[in-house]
Amino acid sequence: MAKIYSSNHLVMQTIMKKGCIFILLSISMYISSAQKTWFVGGSASIGYLNNFTIALEPQFGYEFTDRFAIGTGIGLTVVADDYYTDVVGVAEPFLRFCLWHNDRIFIDLKATGGVGFTDELILCQVGIRPSLRFRINDHWDISADIGLLGAQYTYSVGWRPAFGITATSAGLWFAYRF
Repeated sequence: MAKIYSSNHLVMQTIMKKGCIFILLSISMYISSAQKTWFVGGSASIGYLNNFTIALEPQFGYEFTDRFAIGTGIGLTVVADDYYTDVVGVAEPFLRFCLWHNDRIFIDLKATGGVGFTDELILCQVGIRPSLRFRINDHWDISADIGLLGAQYTYSVGWRPAFGITATSAGLWFAYRF
């Protein structure tokens, strides 16, 4: 009886190994056949609400397929009012997943973690950002981030849930693919 079990066991192991190899080869062929693309872009903004701000955040990354991309934004924000001027460094790596798209319009989710710092950490956020992306042509995209679902740390408040749209969770981006 033990020999029958072990021979069936060996047959099952062989089938599973071949199945795993087939699945891995299928995935690698799908990924390698997809158009892989580097992109650069970013955002620039000037604003005044309670204080004057000017921000520049270049962005770069890599699209594995139309559905998956990885990248980061690294930039500076200058905040000034009557009493002080502060320069804030910003870093925001992300993993982008496309939920739906047609030829021009893409609905994305970005898993992101960002930090803002001066001589100390003043902002940290982790979460999911929904975004709407419009492909102008084969090289240019415009993307609007809409809100943040996650958690946010600010030096004055500490950690708190972050739901909805705030000044730190919405933005308009452009990207050039090459």
